[in-house]
Amino acid sequence: MPDLTLTFINPRLFDDVSFHPCVRLKRWESERVLSFIPPDGNSRLLSYHIGSQSVVAIPVYIRHNISFRDVGGGRLDITVGPKQTMGRAVESVILEVPMPKCVLNCNLTVNQGKYTFDPVSKVLRWDLGRIDPTK
Repeated sequence: MPDLTLTFINPRLFDDVSFHPCVRLKRWESERVLSFIPPDGNSRLLSYHIGSQSVVAIPVYIRHNISFRDVGGGRLDITVGPKQTMGRAVESVILEVPMPKCVLNCNLTVNQGKYTFDPVSKVLRWDLGRIDPTK
């Protein structure tokens, strides 16, 4: 049976942490190390929040250009790519863009993932999924 240990570069950034029952809490509390025997099947090992006071560099870059016309319509160009990730992919990338109240709908062409637009909250949500640094 495997016994795994995970360490983080800066675990003190984690707030409001909750763990799967397989995690050894005493080791986390004393050393900030995740030590556990993996459960069978898919499961969520931990959930956490990183507070807004914590400055964390995200592993992707985002370039954008947005323009609106006086009479309806506009253009939004967004480019997302990996920063230096040591050759590793960036997983589960989701970009949320709050749009101005005047925006009624969005029709986009995405080259990766899928998007949704909520006309009530005026939020464009682009689920890119995995960003592979070799592409």
